[in-house]
Amino acid sequence: MKSLIRIGSIEKRMTANGCQAPSLTRLAGCQPAESAKLADIQSCSAFRAQLFDGITGFLRSKFFALALLVGVGTWLLVVPAFTGGLGANPLEKLLRQSGEISIWTLGAVLALSPLRVLLPRSRIVGALNRHRRAVGVSACVYGLLHFGFHVLYEGGLDGLIRSLSKPFIWFGIAGLSILVGLALTSNNWSVRTLGGRNWKLLHRLAYVAATLLIYHQSIAGKGHWYVARWLLFPLLALQIARLTKTLFTRWARASRPMSPNPPSADSYFRKRETSLTKSGQKVAGRPSQLKQLAALRARSGSAFGAITTPL
Repeated sequence: MKSLIRIGSIEKRMTANGCQAPSLTRLAGCQPAESAKLADIQSCSAFRAQLFDGITGFLRSKFFALALLVGVGTWLLVVPAFTGGLGANPLEKLLRQSGEISIWTLGAVLALSPLRVLLPRSRIVGALNRHRRAVGVSACVYGLLHFGFHVLYEGGLDGLIRSLSKPFIWFGIAGLSILVGLALTSNNWSVRTLGGRNWKLLHRLAYVAATLLIYHQSIAGKGHWYVARWLLFPLLALQIARLTKTLFTRWARASRPMSPNPPSADSYFRKRETSLTKSGQKVAGRPSQLKQLAALRARSGSAFGAITTPL
């Protein structure tokens, strides 16, 4: 089967060059049935490549990000409100659902960066990383909805002030405040104003916000920790794996042996003369390119003489 695939690739290259490809199949001793099977394999591979390209392109589109982020809130908040699926205490249900959407969306943002480091060649991960800003802003929006539902649940501003006696409220307000600041600076103008380095340092506060909000959810009520742990432990595992790979890569680069004899100017110009000779063989018969080659040789020779001339 491997030989068939190899022959198929050769046939494709020869066909592109205008050669008669079927002769290769006959020379390899392939039967008509095997040739048909080879054609099926090639068509299947081409279809898979086109399908994967289409999926990747769809994941890169802004429509996908907008549909996903808005669709989650619509499905979990709006649809139950109109279909009577919020139960006996609708505000409490909306309060809990909006908070979980916000914290899971923030977790998705924090998972994209380590996945990009761990899977640098994954086109799907690269496509999803294009939407990090949109996902982060949506986490802030759902967090603000959660805060609004909390105010309504407590009965207004007076109830909100009374609820400040609970410690988990302060952790939630602190985390939400950080998210609001990050959302306000998630634009190109802020990047140009603050500078890329300062902007990245500022947005690393997202890890602080995630820590505060996970703790806020963990102590908010009975059973909330069982939800928060499914977010905390995977994020910790991804960050540890990312840090491990980064340190290992740096250690591998630092441990590479340095060349004891660095290349000299003589070896550099010998290599250049060799490359010029090879290029001269490629452009043989072309007067204009031969003139350019002669000029390059003259310049390299004069430079070599200037370097090796004793003072």
